[in-house]
Amino acid sequence: MAEIEQAFDEYLLAEPKHWLVGRFGEHIDSVVNEERSAELPSDVVEMPRLESSFFRDSVGATADTLWYLPEFDLFDEDPDFAFAAEQNGDVAEDGGPFNRAVLTVAVDTVVPEHLHATEAEFTLHQVPDLDPGVSLIVPITGSGGVVTDVPVAGTTDSSGETGFVATFELTGSLVEAAYVHLTRRGRLRLEFTPTYSGYQTTLVTEPDTGFPIHGSIFRGFQFEVFGDGGNTPGSPFEPLLFNRIGGYVFFPSTARFHRTLPLGLNFSTDTYRSRFTITAEGMTRPIIDVDDLNNFARRRSEYRELTTLGDVSTKYPSVRRIFFGQVSGTVIAVPAAYGILVTSQGALASCDSIVDESPATVSGCRFHFTFTVAPMADPIDMARLRADVTGIPEAVGRTLRVALPGGLDSRTPATLDGFPAGRAAFADGDGTAITVGVDIVDDRPTPATTTVNLFLQQLAVTGSPPLFGSIAVRLDDVFPQPVRTSLLLNLRNTAHSDDLATTRQPGSPPSAKAVNQGPLDLKLVRCADVREGEVPGPVVPLGGLVLAARQTTTLAGVGAGTEVAVSRGLEVAAPLPKAAMLKFLAFRTHTVQEVQHPLTVNAAGLNFAAEGVSTIKVDITLVANPGDSAPSFTLSPSHTVDFVHVSLPVDSAVTGLDSTVLLTLTTTSGSRTVSVAHDFVDKPILVVTSSTIH
Repeated sequence: MAEIEQAFDEYLLAEPKHWLVGRFGEHIDSVVNEERSAELPSDVVEMPRLESSFFRDSVGATADTLWYLPEFDLFDEDPDFAFAAEQNGDVAEDGGPFNRAVLTVAVDTVVPEHLHATEAEFTLHQVPDLDPGVSLIVPITGSGGVVTDVPVAGTTDSSGETGFVATFELTGSLVEAAYVHLTRRGRLRLEFTPTYSGYQTTLVTEPDTGFPIHGSIFRGFQFEVFGDGGNTPGSPFEPLLFNRIGGYVFFPSTARFHRTLPLGLNFSTDTYRSRFTITAEGMTRPIIDVDDLNNFARRRSEYRELTTLGDVSTKYPSVRRIFFGQVSGTVIAVPAAYGILVTSQGALASCDSIVDESPATVSGCRFHFTFTVAPMADPIDMARLRADVTGIPEAVGRTLRVALPGGLDSRTPATLDGFPAGRAAFADGDGTAITVGVDIVDDRPTPATTTVNLFLQQLAVTGSPPLFGSIAVRLDDVFPQPVRTSLLLNLRNTAHSDDLATTRQPGSPPSAKAVNQGPLDLKLVRCADVREGEVPGPVVPLGGLVLAARQTTTLAGVGAGTEVAVSRGLEVAAPLPKAAMLKFLAFRTHTVQEVQHPLTVNAAGLNFAAEGVSTIKVDITLVANPGDSAPSFTLSPSHTVDFVHVSLPVDSAVTGLDSTVLLTLTTTSGSRTVSVAHDFVDKPILVVTSSTIH
């Protein structure tokens, strides 16, 4: 090392400069131009000279190049952000968990805004060999109320053309403090002490004996440095040799500057909440709140019941309970009930008849019903809920998303309590839908066709639906209690999706067009204008307006919002004729076209002697098949009940088994006949009494 380099290093140690870290190369002698100004030789590595420029945050401007000190900024969307906490079982002084965490943040380097105006005059270059030199500052308030800024040194890795990723390792109470600042207080900041490379312009003199000395001498050299690394703007320094004793040299040096970047609450949004995680006992999950760090972590649901909306069932009658996902920002509305889903394809309900090879079978077949059920959530209720959640405390600084449950909670079995004769099974469907399967088989002495007919009657019953059940819906895999709601299998209590379309119509007053896109008649109950973030209104009663299949109607009083919500149900006749059930239920025969069905006549309640009847001959003719007669049989005082099996079309379970029963009575005065109309599916046993034969 030359004597002058050693002297310059000693000079910087004795008289440190705030912008200079130190020298990293041997000095370069200046060359003199025509104006007697000292310049760098043309063959040196291109770096800025650490002298003031006209502009703040810039150094070493030449005729067409301006070197600038960058600002640091966060990305609009940070794909690298993570706050990964870990508990490995260590215990802190207070008896709680000793936390460790790694915070990762992506940072971009940008041109200072006030230099953008210089781009027409100069080509802007970021200073070379930039090393961000970043620390995380964590403010912590002590027991005496004094706030202390605790620095945590970070490491950086380049990312992209201009950015880098900063990583910080936190331990103990710094983990909880950083989490609270990132999610609630917003007082974390990044402190940068970046370094870069440049030439330090220096006037070097070697005073002789008798030379007037002003300042310190190092190994016989005196140094005067110029500029401050661009921290202060000013006229560019011109190293002229006029009236100067000594010469100018350039020391390749490492310089530094300072920047501060507040993190604020940039990461306290739904985009990043799932990236705050905690790992304990081999399990990694999102951090729900600071309690996960204050206590030893365990499996925990992000959901809690939302109570800030008040009385849910009064404000939203079709909703039973509401839950809030603290990480995802999802508000799940649990409906008061699930019902058969009606779409543009019709009601999603079907019945399949299948051969039953069981030796105990009576009819020779079994029936499998399949229903797709979905939340019966009134669209106007849901629109009001979406508007209301924007004003609750949990929505501050967040965008909450209202949703319906996504399926079944497999930990809690679903039931179909209202029909014990059928065996029910449940499975998740698409989206919010659930698939319900019901199997009906012979149950001696009752054939499957009889039970199916009862089931179908109950599907269309008015009043309280007898086909009811209970299902538990899924919030997530760890919510501790079952979240139950009702299941109703009834054509008068249905869920709806794309069966109805509405469009706003121009004109004054506004109106809307409603189109029934499905094959079933709809009953329109009420409608309302919906606007983003506003309570739906006005709400217009429609009085059960019937909109026939594939037809259109005009809805007056609405149409001024962004969309129109319509509450509706199916139009179902009361009572519903058996044959009309086929409009609502897809009936499919597979491996069986006919079934065996018993036709039973019971005269046990008839007093044969009092009526003067010795025998009753029974002849049964099926109305749907007048050419088909069942074998005759005879009843008597000693044989009051009998039946006969007939082979029937399988769809008779839906359409009924209307029959003409001819009773030939043998009496003391001769014989006479009585004709009785009877449906052996609706009422499997014809009961003969005194009123029957008179």
